[in-house]
Amino acid sequence: MKTIKLLSSEDAVSEVVDFVTILGLLVLSIGIIAVAGYPLVKNAQEANHIENTKQSFIVLANNINKVVIGQAPSQSVELKMYGGSLSITGSSSINITAINSTNKTVTLVDRQMRSIESIVGDTYVAYEGTGVWAKYPNGNTILVSKPLITNQSNVLVIPIVTIGGVSSAGGSGMSRVTAKGVPSVVFYKNVSNIIVRINSTYSKGWENYFGNVMAWSFCFPGECTAKLDTKNIDVYILNIQLDTEVE
Repeated sequence: MKTIKLLSSEDAVSEVVDFVTILGLLVLSIGIIAVAGYPLVKNAQEANHIENTKQSFIVLANNINKVVIGQAPSQSVELKMYGGSLSITGSSSINITAINSTNKTVTLVDRQMRSIESIVGDTYVAYEGTGVWAKYPNGNTILVSKPLITNQSNVLVIPIVTIGGVSSAGGSGMSRVTAKGVPSVVFYKNVSNIIVRINSTYSKGWENYFGNVMAWSFCFPGECTAKLDTKNIDVYILNIQLDTEVE
C-alpha cells in the first residue's frame, strides 16, 4: 500500500490556492459592483425624484393658476420632498413696454415675480410667472409647463404673478404650499410692438418658450427680451399678489 504524506501533498496546496483565487475574484467583483453600480443606482433614483418633482409642480401650477385667474380664492397643494429644499425665493422681474396710439412708448408692467422653488440634488424646479421650469446642473433650462400667456384675435392676455412670502422647508417627506390672492385687470387698447423683458434664473427657459410662440429678438445673460411685432392689439394685464406659504 502507498503511503500519502499530507504535509507534503500538492493536492492540498492546489485546493487552497483555488479557494483563495475564487475568494479574491468574488471580493473583487463585489468591489467593482459597489464602486460602479452604486453611482448608477443613485443617479437613477435622483432622476426619478426629479421627474416626480416636475409632475408635482405641474399639479401645483394648475391649482395656483386657478387663484391667478380668479377661479378660486385660495389653493393648498401637498408636495413630496426628496432630501432637498422647498422655498419661496428669488428676485425675478418682468417689464413690458409698448407703443400707444399716439406713438409714445408706455410701460405696461414693471414688477417683481419671484418663484416657488424646489431643489432636488443639483436640479432646480420652479413655479414662476404661471409656468413651471427646470434648471439642470449644466445650466440647461427647460419648460415643464407653459405660462398662461394667450394671444388670439388681436387680444393679448398676460398674467403677472408676484409671489409673496419668505417661508421654506427642507428634508424628506410631505410639505404643503398655500397661496391666496385677488386678481385685478388693467386694459390697454390699440397698442403695438409689445416688448417683454424677463430677468430670471430661468431666463433660458423663458427664451425657449417665447421662441416657440413669439418672435424672439435677443437674450442677455440673466435677461431675455421677446418682441411681438403686432399693430393695434388690445392688451389685458392680469395682476395678482399671491400671499404664499410653505410649511
